[in-house]
Amino acid sequence: SYLPNAHHTLLATAFSLNVQQSRATSSHSSSTQRHMSKMDQSFKTWSYDSPCTTMAWNDMSSATLAVTEKTNNWDEQADLVLVGVFAPKKEDNDKDDEDEEEEPTVSLEGAAKELDEKLGGALSDLMLENAKTFKHGADAGSVTPTLRVYRDGKAQRFIVMGMGTVPDPEKQDALAGLGSKIGKGLATACDSEKKVKTATILLPGDAGSSTSVLTDLSTSFYSSLYADNRFRTGKKVKTPAEDLETLSIVSEKAVVDGANASLETGKKLASGIFLTKDIVNSPHNVLNSLSLADTAKRIAEESGGVITCKILGKAECEERGMGAYLGVARASETEPQFIHLTYTPPDGKVNKKVGVIGKGLLFDTGGYNIKTAMM
Repeated sequence: SYLPNAHHTLLATAFSLNVQQSRATSSHSSSTQRHMSKMDQSFKTWSYDSPCTTMAWNDMSSATLAVTEKTNNWDEQADLVLVGVFAPKKEDNDKDDEDEEEEPTVSLEGAAKELDEKLGGALSDLMLENAKTFKHGADAGSVTPTLRVYRDGKAQRFIVMGMGTVPDPEKQDALAGLGSKIGKGLATACDSEKKVKTATILLPGDAGSSTSVLTDLSTSFYSSLYADNRFRTGKKVKTPAEDLETLSIVSEKAVVDGANASLETGKKLASGIFLTKDIVNSPHNVLNSLSLADTAKRIAEESGGVITCKILGKAECEERGMGAYLGVARASETEPQFIHLTYTPPDGKVNKKVGVIGKGLLFDTGGYNIKTAMM
């Protein structure tokens, strides 16, 4: 049996993670004129005459990320300065003494120590006051309360961010997962600190010179700022970190080649996460077989030519004898749309073909576990 009003499409796609869907900018092609920004697009829904044929996309944060080398005044320009610190590694005998109350100590190194001295030990005091909860930054992404300082005619805010325990240099994956935690912590801090236009974070050790850390940081940062405002108006519209314009990532070590390209890759990955959330969050009176097919077309149109889209309608499916597919699709209020997205590398060289097949169900057909929520 099948549910009435279920919309069934088949989505076969080989999708590139290096494709970024641009969102409502002036450089959009003619396809963008069909998809207005959320500020201009009136909410379209079902009517007695016709279903919704498009799905709006949420805009990503307009804040820019960039990696820079540490200078003598790296900390003086930003409205918000975040100082990354690694927690000292615990010795084996320290584990036996965890229950014993110890006098907390703070040990800063490198650029963090230099900044602490410039601020008269304020960062050390901040870490000591919050030693029980901050634990010298043992939890990556954790932060201290905000320290407000007025210097050189400018009001600044300082936050110490944990980077986790000092990584083991002998482990190849010692920094695995660090970028995601830092990115999420940065997004939370930039959102909670209102009226911040410029922010800077100091990445100690090898964190700022690892391209994988930078990619994960960027992905996590942008995706953590996701907010679905397509069906909100007025004061209900939420824009995380709405005042933020730039976030500078200061690497304590030399900036590696491809550092900013890694940030851009992370942003593209976040763009895909945004689109996935948009599709999942769209109610059934917006997302149907027609609007999903339109979304697929837009992906192809904005891919720069590396993705092509072919859609088979009811007539084409009948010609191919797709009886089982059409039989299930008869429960839909909109005609079936067999979507086929194909990715081809920019150089045109194909070494291997990989197919990803999805059912494209657009209505609840069961499987959600809601029983635990009612217990």
